[in-house]
Amino acid sequence: MNKKEKNAIIMLLDNIELRSKHTIDELQHLVRQIYSIKELIKSNDVQQPNYEQIKELVQNEMPSLRPTSPNDLIRREEVINMTGLSRSTIYTLMKNSEFPLSIKLSERSVAWRRGDIQNWISDKVATKN
Repeated sequence: MNKKEKNAIIMLLDNIELRSKHTIDELQHLVRQIYSIKELIKSNDVQQPNYEQIKELVQNEMPSLRPTSPNDLIRREEVINMTGLSRSTIYTLMKNSEFPLSIKLSERSVAWRRGDIQNWISDKVATKN
């Protein structure tokens, strides 16, 4: 197997790993929701939630189950949610070459590759350990 083939396989495995991690995170979120709703139902509160309240709670907090790809373009709000960084910190880190660069979509619109942000987060976690 040559170097090019090895790199292609590693890239493919990285993509599978990122998709799997995202799916696991979504499933863990759903399990927490189920647990919360069951606890709410089991509680001895006088005012028990009705079906419509629970349905609304689930619909409002349901994460997107759309499959994601490292090549997905994500907007600034999602980057902020993923990293916990403020807008100004993101742009300062980009200026200092410490954060993935955004991609200009139009005159007033930018996005980032999901995989770049996930890799940046993974690198931060790895350097912490």
